[in-house]
Amino acid sequence: MMQINQNKKKPPYALSLLTLALLSQPLYAESELDFSFVQGQGTQIPNILKQASGNTPGQYLIDVFFNGQKVGRQTLTITNDDKETLCLSSNWLTQLNLPINFEKMTSTFNPVRQCYDFSRIQGGKTIFDYGQQSLKLNLPQVVLLNERQHKKWDYGTPGFRLNYAVNGNKSFGYGSTSDTENLYGNLDLNANYGRWVLSTKTSGTNTSGFTSPDLTLSTAIQSVRGDLIIGKSFTRSSILPDFSFYGASLRSNSAMVPWSARGYAPIIDGVLNGNSRVTVKQGNYVLYSKTLPAGPYSLTDISPISNGDIEVTVENDNGTISTRTYPVTTMPTLLRDGDFNYNFATGIRENSSQIEGIFGLASLDYGLDFGTANIASIIHQQYQSIGSGVTLPIGDFGAIATSLNIAWSHYDDAAFQPLGEKTQKGISATLQYAKDFGQDTNLQLLTYRYSGEGYSDFSGFNPKNIHIDSDRRSRYEAIVTQRIGSAYLNASGWAQDYRNGKRGDVGASLSLSGTIGNISLGLNGSYTESGATGSQYNTSFSVSIPFDLWGRSQFSNSSVNYDSLYGTSLNTGMSFSANDDISHNLNVNISKNQRTSSLYTSVRFDAVQTGFSVSQSEQSTALSASVSGSVAGAKGVGVAYSRQQNDTIAIAHINGLDDIKFNGSSPTNTWGNTIVPLSSYQRNDITIDTNNIPENVELLNSTYQVVPTSKAIIVRDYKYINVNRYLLKVLNKQGKPFSMGTQVKTDKGIDAGFIASGGILVATLLSTPQYLEIIDNKSVCRFNISGIKPDSNRVTDVNCK
Repeated sequence: MMQINQNKKKPPYALSLLTLALLSQPLYAESELDFSFVQGQGTQIPNILKQASGNTPGQYLIDVFFNGQKVGRQTLTITNDDKETLCLSSNWLTQLNLPINFEKMTSTFNPVRQCYDFSRIQGGKTIFDYGQQSLKLNLPQVVLLNERQHKKWDYGTPGFRLNYAVNGNKSFGYGSTSDTENLYGNLDLNANYGRWVLSTKTSGTNTSGFTSPDLTLSTAIQSVRGDLIIGKSFTRSSILPDFSFYGASLRSNSAMVPWSARGYAPIIDGVLNGNSRVTVKQGNYVLYSKTLPAGPYSLTDISPISNGDIEVTVENDNGTISTRTYPVTTMPTLLRDGDFNYNFATGIRENSSQIEGIFGLASLDYGLDFGTANIASIIHQQYQSIGSGVTLPIGDFGAIATSLNIAWSHYDDAAFQPLGEKTQKGISATLQYAKDFGQDTNLQLLTYRYSGEGYSDFSGFNPKNIHIDSDRRSRYEAIVTQRIGSAYLNASGWAQDYRNGKRGDVGASLSLSGTIGNISLGLNGSYTESGATGSQYNTSFSVSIPFDLWGRSQFSNSSVNYDSLYGTSLNTGMSFSANDDISHNLNVNISKNQRTSSLYTSVRFDAVQTGFSVSQSEQSTALSASVSGSVAGAKGVGVAYSRQQNDTIAIAHINGLDDIKFNGSSPTNTWGNTIVPLSSYQRNDITIDTNNIPENVELLNSTYQVVPTSKAIIVRDYKYINVNRYLLKVLNKQGKPFSMGTQVKTDKGIDAGFIASGGILVATLLSTPQYLEIIDNKSVCRFNISGIKPDSNRVTDVNCK
């Protein structure tokens, strides 16, 4: 057993590091270290156990920790001025994306060196760990950005994003059937600059031309939780029909709040006698489960996933369990307490040939503790309306919503009015009801709408055409879902009637879907009857059977359809693929008048998605092809391509490296760019896939966190440095390995690491030195490595010279 001389004082750091070194090495290597220095004898202390005095000047590749959390890797240059305490420039700190409020850091700023000295503020520290090659930064909470400030929205970088889809087909007819050609295109373009986004969508065919449903200039405004939109867009109101217009609007955007804060949520509260676990479930789905301290509690952000009872279970730490049930029925117009939706718009309605002049619209929905209140109004020189409504949850009885609109319509000419009046006044009322009946049955929506004589919605109002006998008087709708074991039954129906003896319309649909084992079955039926076109009904039965082929799951699909106008048809097909990028669909359709067979093949590339098909019938042969994808470009990084399409994106850039993926994206192109889809107003982690990173590349940051606005183009540049990695076995002049813990430096005095067990040195160097150097017992030993190729997978012996 080793004896320690108690009369000689030893540095406490030496003992602690010695213990660490012993625990970190295998038992067979314990003889490599000479422990006689612990007893105060003349043996040299290993370099790894020496206490460093201050910060050692040099250039380092270090791991950076901020308040205990690793935030990335950086190169750090320590000068002679940094020996006692480090001073970090704002550029160096900014690259780490730290939540520092630099306005509150003025006391730490060194105006002479133009850098920040954390030691000048109480609680601030900058600790460089030479042994671990890390930098530990600490700052107090008072100089940090709060969570909302740190997660502020990112409006992105100036650039563009174009989603496109183009398909064409050509038919070759037989006999009297003529050949036809059709080409369809759809383009969705964003051009971004600062906080503004110019958006347009265009679609059309070679025969009908192209149209654009919207062309807007917009910006997101965080302070009002909404968007300012200028151009051609649509109104948005819960109690007024929407319409297209040219103008400006300011409207709320529910996507700007977290998912947990959207929609209706019941208030769950109570008092806990002790520390208790509160679990909130809806059916078999756990919405919330957390241990809360004793005292009152209130949960206001529990969002139900559907209609149905919410069960709250409280498990006290003394073992008692209590349960309460909250009946929940959600409706589209029902908001939680304090939540709101609004829309303020002004402009000219799109079909200006029917109505001229500027309108103004205001709409507001606000959640209160008892329900949701709605109000809306439209003002135009020839049309005015005002409406209000309320949505109420009524506990076990479900939820109910009602609204009433009053409109005044002023017409150009009274010649069509028997009484000669140019103004008509009318009302419109709606009543909606929703209720669940246990976990298996749900009345999703029962709706009644009444339109009074003389009432006209602004969306269809035409002052040049008076409709004294409004077509539709009332409409009824109902939607019911029923779970039957593993199957689901959905039923819906509607009916509407008209004035002046005009026949009404009715319609109904029924669907039953489920599985038997791994086989999916579906039964559907629908019926419509119109006073103008008569009645029509159809039914269908479908089955989908999976099977294995080429070690992958494939599917066969078959269906039988009957339509009262077109008769019976049989459709059968198979979907199969040999890999993730190529898939096929073979289909045969047989009906009373026609037999058609077709083959569709989809091929995915990194930049585009393509499809090809050929179909054959008794009358013609048809060929078609399609291509879709996305292209984007941004300032400073160039262009990127992807087969995926998304409104909000990031362009991940890693200069000069291709075939690198981020979050499963397409690989980077020759410019080092790729497109990564993002979720708007939510935190996104953009993480690099390191599988294809070259061995000589050291990443400085592998993940970025962003909270993008809608349609933003985020650019993230992944910095790296080229390094040389060596795996060497270092031998002294006698051909024996140096002892563990011996320090190695380069020809420029830069630290290269410490000798490990068996004389192994793992060195990561920013440049290739001419030689490595060891100073051992005042003797200098040099190793010429200028001719050695960096390779971290193969051990190379080097001898002292």
